[in-house]
Amino acid sequence: MAFERLLHSVLTRSFTLFSNNTAIKMDNRNIHYEQLSSMSDVIAQELRENGVKPGEVIAVYLNKSAEMIACLIGIMKVGAIYLPLDTSFPEERLKFMIENSEAKGVIDDKNNKPFPVVHSLLNINLVDIDWVKKVRFESPMIDDSSPCYVIYTSGSTGRPKGVLVSHRTVVNYLHWMQNTFSLSPKDVVLAQTTFSFDVSVWEMFWPLCIGASCALIEDEKKYDPVLLIDFMQAHGVTVAQFVPTALHTIADAQVFKGCHQLQHLFSGGEALDQALVRQLSSQTSAIIHNLYGPTEASIFCFHWRATAKKDKGYVPIGKPIPHAKAYVLDEKGGLVSQGETGELYLAGDILAKGYINNVSMTESKFVDNPFIDAFFNDTRMYKTGDRVREREDGVMEYLGRMDRQVKIRGHRIELSEIESVIFNIDEIKNIAVSYENEMNVNNNAGVYNKVLKAYFTLKDGEELNVQSIKDYLSEYLPFYMCPSQFIELEKMPTLNNEKTDYSQLESVRKIIGKIKREYIMPISKSNITNDTESKISAIWKEVLNKGDISLSDNFFDVGGNSLLMAKVHRYIKKEVTDKVSIMDLLQFPTIKKLSQHINKQ
Repeated sequence: MAFERLLHSVLTRSFTLFSNNTAIKMDNRNIHYEQLSSMSDVIAQELRENGVKPGEVIAVYLNKSAEMIACLIGIMKVGAIYLPLDTSFPEERLKFMIENSEAKGVIDDKNNKPFPVVHSLLNINLVDIDWVKKVRFESPMIDDSSPCYVIYTSGSTGRPKGVLVSHRTVVNYLHWMQNTFSLSPKDVVLAQTTFSFDVSVWEMFWPLCIGASCALIEDEKKYDPVLLIDFMQAHGVTVAQFVPTALHTIADAQVFKGCHQLQHLFSGGEALDQALVRQLSSQTSAIIHNLYGPTEASIFCFHWRATAKKDKGYVPIGKPIPHAKAYVLDEKGGLVSQGETGELYLAGDILAKGYINNVSMTESKFVDNPFIDAFFNDTRMYKTGDRVREREDGVMEYLGRMDRQVKIRGHRIELSEIESVIFNIDEIKNIAVSYENEMNVNNNAGVYNKVLKAYFTLKDGEELNVQSIKDYLSEYLPFYMCPSQFIELEKMPTLNNEKTDYSQLESVRKIIGKIKREYIMPISKSNITNDTESKISAIWKEVLNKGDISLSDNFFDVGGNSLLMAKVHRYIKKEVTDKVSIMDLLQFPTIKKLSQHINKQ
């Protein structure tokens, strides 16, 4: 791969060199490099004819497909910035993202998933695109520091923040991956990550940069380990990446044993535990890699090859990749000694440009770098908020967070964002959201799930139904950010400075008289309102082996996982309706919400 630093230029070179190779593999069709090149030119020309200029933001509201990838490349070819919009996000969140990013237009597919937000922006509908039109598009000249995408992450201020990433830092990362792992045109990389996560960038574009194939799996299959591995085997996948939560489900299903062609298995997005590595190593000969890096550091910036030699603890995050620099600092900004714990700061040619249209947040997180030297002269450092320790051999260990950011099934979540949204409800006086252990009694005695819990107090004389809170949150937050338990307290525990004492929330809950009400409403005939709820309730109870599920319980918080969700999906298609997707189960993870969605359809 030539070390060109514009991503679409690297891809254009690949389109020419490997025109007859298969670029995208899917169950129903394959797309060759020449086809993908032509499709991306059609989109780029459509954008140019509609007045889109370099540096403008184009939002993409599409499900995973070859056309989606062509749109992303076409946007970059015209010098614009792509903004991925997850089709499971609520309308209010989508509205904020297009307004905050000052998007010029939206690409959607009105036949399958029309963009739900009313707007006056440029709207390109894939139904109207003539994909076979012959276009030879010449990209405008832009600098490699120009941004190629903006991805939104959870924000501590109550609103998500858009991370703006340049072409150069993305190409730097892909160049490191190719130099390190030597992908060949015969390789096939699994593309399973939702494109609103930056891991999708390397899953899609790394193989396309060197003539290899990208295997696009449908969401219906990626959550079912058996169907997932069948897909990987059918398409000869040699490289795959999953978050540890998904890897646990796959490993428990013991399906990797038949996937002999897999060579590299990457893990990222959450801490990787050594016990999981041992379990995976007994099922696959693939090399297991642990990757670490926030979106602000252009995908990943640490790497470690995991081994099965240890059976306890967590796998280190490893060492910085060549164009990254790491500093471990104390509270005063001084370097700590090797072996001591501190906060991780990142520098080098990996950093995002900042947060789009958010100067104050950018300045608070991308701070001056006092450690400039001849090799790393980046004047900025990114303050990660992660606690780490550097071992004597230079290997870094991840020890947790300095703040209240958490990871839930690979999703990066600021608990304070959830609190800010709940606090907008008039009746709420105080709110504290925590992420706590909850016993998983679903055939796994002694195993704990982590669940979101919301503790709150009400203003004097006010009353509030918990379902009203959940309904309100579903309008503003993705499903994975909505707490599963709401606990009303008589008084919020506080520190001497009157700030909330989060360490006492769980203990206060257990003290008789301190807790006013805990909202847990098991399913009963009296609160089931329609036949759809009744049928889905029966399916949940059977699959989860539980009898005390609430209509408003989150599936994952009551013992569910990807494997069980796939099973529920099959039962619903058989016994309720076949017009329901597995993404519907993710977007509407409660019996009540899913039933309402199905009944509307």
